[in-house]
Amino acid sequence: MKLLRKFFYLTAVTAAFFFFGSLENVKAQDSSMDWRGTVDDVIQIRIRNRNARIQHISGREYFDSNYNFNGRAGRQGSQARVDKRDGRGRVQVIQQPNRRNNWTTVIQISDTKGGPDRYRFTVYWD
Repeated sequence: MKLLRKFFYLTAVTAAFFFFGSLENVKAQDSSMDWRGTVDDVIQIRIRNRNARIQHISGREYFDSNYNFNGRAGRQGSQARVDKRDGRGRVQVIQQPNRRNNWTTVIQISDTKGGPDRYRFTVYWD
């Protein structure tokens, strides 16, 4: 009987270890958003929950952007960072998510060279 209890206990502990260990890895991967689109001069992308809204600041406006979330955008205690893959200008986080801005992350793309360029980047929330 004692041997059977030990077996169930070890099985439960092992299963919990693998389950919760895997859950941490999934959480780390789930906090990202891929974005692509054409930018001519300056735009801002306001990200909240699973929505990304473009605010046109200057230059020609393009309507070809798309985005894909892997999980939810950042919440309490998370910090956003950007990994630019394509585009000649600057892509930067200008506002981190916090309680005062209703957990909104703001990314700004500045392409001051003449003409439009295609951009692709990923935002990660740590």
